[in-house]
Amino acid sequence: MTSVVLVHGTGVREADYVALFGKVSAQLEKLCCDLTLVHCFWGAEHGARLPIDSLPGQPAVPSAADAAVRDDEDAVLASWALLDADPLTELRILAADERYSPGSHVPSQDETPPEQLCRRLRALPRDPVLTQVLAIHGITPEVIGDVADEVARTLTTLLPDTQLDSSVLRRAVARAVVASALVSAEERQGSTGISTDGETIDDLVKGTLAALGEPGAALGVVSDGARLLGFPLWRSAEWLTSWRVARNRPKISDSTVPPIGDILRYQARGEGLRSCIAAAVASAEPPVVVLAHSLGGVACVDLFNQENHYDTVAALVTVGSQAAYLYEMDALSSLPFGKPLPEYFPRRWLNAYDPRDPLAYLAAPVFGHDKVTDQSFNTRRPLLRAHSAYWDHKPFYTWLNEELFQ
Repeated sequence: MTSVVLVHGTGVREADYVALFGKVSAQLEKLCCDLTLVHCFWGAEHGARLPIDSLPGQPAVPSAADAAVRDDEDAVLASWALLDADPLTELRILAADERYSPGSHVPSQDETPPEQLCRRLRALPRDPVLTQVLAIHGITPEVIGDVADEVARTLTTLLPDTQLDSSVLRRAVARAVVASALVSAEERQGSTGISTDGETIDDLVKGTLAALGEPGAALGVVSDGARLLGFPLWRSAEWLTSWRVARNRPKISDSTVPPIGDILRYQARGEGLRSCIAAAVASAEPPVVVLAHSLGGVACVDLFNQENHYDTVAALVTVGSQAAYLYEMDALSSLPFGKPLPEYFPRRWLNAYDPRDPLAYLAAPVFGHDKVTDQSFNTRRPLLRAHSAYWDHKPFYTWLNEELFQ
C-alpha cells in the first residue's frame, strides 16, 4: 500500500482543506490502486492570521453630498486606470459609440476638428510651456513627438469625420497624450516608475489642452479635464479606486491575509510548517508519495533539502510550485543558488504545471533534468483559476497513476 501525503498550498484553511481532501480522495479511488490519503493540514497552526486589529481607522459614513463627491472621484480614478492600461481607450470608445458614428459630416474648405487637432498635435514638441512641464517627469520633446504622432494617427483613423464637439474632442485627445507620455516614461524608467499625483495629472492635462487650443485652459479654468467623458465603462475599473478600497478594507484585508500572509510568514519562520510535513510523512506507512501544492511544494523542497527522508519518501510531486523560481532568485531558504540538491533528496521528483498558471514554474531546467521531471497540463482555466484547477483535472490523475501507482 502506498501512502499519499496531501500538503496544501497558501491561503487554505480547515473548510477548504476538508473539501480538497475529499476531492483528491475521490479521484484517487477511481484509480483502483491500493492507496491511502494522509492528512497534512498546516493552515490553522502555521498559516498567517491577524490576532490584533492593525488597520487604520475606517472612513466615516459620508453624507449624501460627500458621497457624490466620492463617487465623482471614483469615476476620475477609475477612468485613469483604463487609460493606464490603454492610453487610447477613450478615443476607441468614442469611435465605437453609436452616438458619435460618422456619416453626417459635410466636407468644407475649412479644417475639420480632427485635422486642426492633428496640426496642433504635431506642434506639441515645440511648445515651450508644455515641454518644460513634461520634462520634470522625464518626458522629452522626442517622446512627446512620438506620442503626438501616435495619437494623431489614431484620431485620423478612428474619427476622421466626427461630429463631436471640438472641446470634447480636445479633452479626449489631451488625456490620450498625457496617458501615453506617462506610460512611455514608466517603460523607460522600469521598476522605479515615475511619481505623479492627481494634482500633477490635472496640471499636465490642462497644459496639453492649452497647447491644443482649448479656450480658457491656459487660465486654468477648464473643469473636469482629467475625467473621461462619462462613459459607463469606467465602472469596470471601479475596484481600483481609493475610496472603494478604503471602504472595503477590512473585508479585503481578511481575504488577502491567508494567501499573502502565509507566504510571508513561511519565509520568515518556516520551521513549524516543515515540521508539520515531516510529522505527517513519519506517521504514514511507507512507501510515501508527497503530493504538495504551491507553497506546500516549496516547503517540501526545503524540508527534503534539510532532512534525509530518502528511505521513506518514494516520490515528491509538486503542483503549481514556486520552488524553482525562489531558487533562481537565491531566495530558497534551504539551498543557496548554484548548490545542487543533496544526494538524499527523494529519488523521484515530478513537477506539474499549467502554462496559464502564473504561480507555476518549470523545475527541470533549474535543478536538472536528471533530478526532476516537469509535466504540462492544460486545465483550460485562466490565470489564478488555473492554479487550483489541477485537482479537478482528470489527465492529472491519469498521469499520477501511470508515473507512480502502476
